Amino acid sequence: MKKLFLAAILAILTTNAFSQNKTFFQTVAGNWAGVLEYQDYSADKRVKLKTYLTITPSADGNSAEVTTIYDDVSRIIKDTETEKLDLNAKKFFSGDEVFQVDSFENGKIIMFGSGQDGEKVEPFRKTITFDENTLVFLKETRNPWQFRNQLSLKRTNENVLAKKTFLPNQLKEDFAVFKKTLTTIHPGIYRYNTPEGLEKDFAEYENKLNRSMSESEFFLLISQFLNKLECGHTFSNPLNQNSLLRERIFNNKTYFPFYFRLINGRMIITESASTNPLSKGSEIVKINGISVKEIIEKLIPITKGDGNSTLEHRINSIQLTRLEAERYALFDMYFPLLFPLKDENFTIEAVEFSTKKKVNFQTPAMLKSERTTEMARRYGKAPTYDDGWKFEILNNSIGYLKIENSITWRLKNIKFKEFLANAFAELRTQNIKNLIIDLRGNGGGDMEPGFEISRYLAQKTLPVYAESKRLVRNVSANPDLLKNLETYSDELINGLKNGLSANSYKKSENNYFEILPNEKLENFPAVTPDENNFKGKTFIISDGSNASATFQFLEYVQANKLATIVGQTTGGNKQGINGGNYFFLNLPNSKVEIDIPVYFQAPLKSQKDISIVPDVIVKKDISDVGNNFDRELETIKKLLK
Repeated sequence: MKKLFLAAILAILTTNAFSQNKTFFQTVAGNWAGVLEYQDYSADKRVKLKTYLTITPSADGNSAEVTTIYDDVSRIIKDTETEKLDLNAKKFFSGDEVFQVDSFENGKIIMFGSGQDGEKVEPFRKTITFDENTLVFLKETRNPWQFRNQLSLKRTNENVLAKKTFLPNQLKEDFAVFKKTLTTIHPGIYRYNTPEGLEKDFAEYENKLNRSMSESEFFLLISQFLNKLECGHTFSNPLNQNSLLRERIFNNKTYFPFYFRLINGRMIITESASTNPLSKGSEIVKINGISVKEIIEKLIPITKGDGNSTLEHRINSIQLTRLEAERYALFDMYFPLLFPLKDENFTIEAVEFSTKKKVNFQTPAMLKSERTTEMARRYGKAPTYDDGWKFEILNNSIGYLKIENSITWRLKNIKFKEFLANAFAELRTQNIKNLIIDLRGNGGGDMEPGFEISRYLAQKTLPVYAESKRLVRNVSANPDLLKNLETYSDELINGLKNGLSANSYKKSENNYFEILPNEKLENFPAVTPDENNFKGKTFIISDGSNASATFQFLEYVQANKLATIVGQTTGGNKQGINGGNYFFLNLPNSKVEIDIPVYFQAPLKSQKDISIVPDVIVKKDISDVGNNFDRELETIKKLLK
């Protein structure tokens, strides 16, 4: 599709080649922005997509480097190619494709060609109209001619991929919106801060905005401030950032060619895409002369966690695991912002696992796509969310249920309720007496899996699952906030516009308002045993990644003695977490986005500032990775013996 647009652009330029001093590549040099509208055959409807072009002609003007950018909301599709035009033959060459100019007049050109359209190769006609500041390309295909797509562009001064810098007044405007929104609607802003203390923090950070900043610097500053709220659900979510901002900040040749785990404060390699043959289990001691200890210390203030008991959770989130690295990992995002690369290389000091010898070497930094491709070549296809769900019988005697994620809306083939029903039915059929549920790596998501598993583990009717009060700090109308906020809930939008109705809340302690139960709020009932419930002994493996919905499940398990928890201290907090629905704050100038939870999901009784401490704590060893030793699993097997 891109090549056809580019061909059309360059063909347009041939129309006046003999009447201007400039070549046509030189005429259209610069940046263009517009909308692609195309016929989506699968949905039988027209779809629109933001599109940008940057055209850079060669010195003689007979060719051009053309960068095409499609902004597909969740991702950027980008390509750069060199196109060449043969004026005498009235042909344009783009790779293996050749386009024939049929006719042209001032401001209009018609060209013909052929290409893949659906499942067939079809002829197409492209009609282009243009002037100094406008380019429009209409593509028709098949016989008789049918609309296929239209790209409408206008000249712009902005190169959307160029790094951006903001003036102090722009930064301060964004920070004022940031401060007002948080202090007005965030349900937990003063849970771990006093108003006076947080006001000092706001003033300190605002003083840093007296100079111009790059968008990367400002993104980092906002991320560091959000850490002060001690909230595991308030952060600059990479998945919700403006796609062009994400492209500029994160899609550079800065990606680390190793995946690793942090064990006892030490960085241990799990996979490698590097040209250097550093083996699994080897320890990285320094990166670019910076000790791993210092790296962790600088990254922790950017991590997110609930309360003051989540150090293990925060350290865990710095790890670079394959599932996270294939998406957006904290280390990938923030290491280059905190420790900018001087060139596109990493200098590594390490200790080889097998020989225990110290090694020093340089290895190239990578694009994210390059690393993903190389990891797949070496280790096979990247794991999917479905791969995180697994059930098997170990040694004909132990059921092993792995649930590495609770993000059920991203499961493609697994229907989790059916999956769990089949697993527990097989446990009963084979008369299995011991069960291990492995939750390592599960950072939360849907509450339903935890509720369903609780029913399979329960031997009698238990209290309401994940029972809590839903508290908010503000019930008044704040319509002025809406110009920078988005949400998927019409009810939340109406609440900001008009305030909450008096019958929907009641006054609560500590300047909170309690949202009264209603059918629109997710509430779980008491846990009643499933008819296929498990009668044997259950162990659950936890680790520092567990938070949110997974934390709430583990809290329920421990409170009701449904299983023995083995592993490491989790994330989350018994004092309650902020969550439920969300607002998405988009700052007006920088376009930085912040996820803001709506409710403080408070416990019914006063609790300590603490996460879930396992019944059996397992302290890992740095040799575990290289030896492929599953210390938690082996600990459970010893307990069974």
